[in-house]
Amino acid sequence: MRLVAQCLEDVCRFAAGQWELQNTIEAMVKGLPFDDQIQRRDDAEEHLRKAKQILIPQFADNQSYGYNSTEFIGNTYQIYRTIWHQLAKDNDWDNVYSSPALASGNLGTIKIEQI
Repeated sequence: MRLVAQCLEDVCRFAAGQWELQNTIEAMVKGLPFDDQIQRRDDAEEHLRKAKQILIPQFADNQSYGYNSTEFIGNTYQIYRTIWHQLAKDNDWDNVYSSPALASGNLGTIKIEQI
């Protein structure tokens, strides 16, 4: 569930204009020497920043859509945020994920069940 949440969070944030792909890049550079990790992350982020300029040219580097600005953003937010909330409940976390996801998208409330 954690991997799915991290992947969907990156996709949701990227679509919203937060171009860093933090979870994805961290996984890709894991195991490299620290200096290489930092350099590759910085290089990748520069290319992603340029991609954002192409995809959303009207936005400044630090500007983004809200969590429910489009159906896609709202739906991916709803899924990843609900997964994080379930993990928080299951693991007795006391953090931002302790509260449920805000209403978003058009899928309705996401229900997570153990099978």
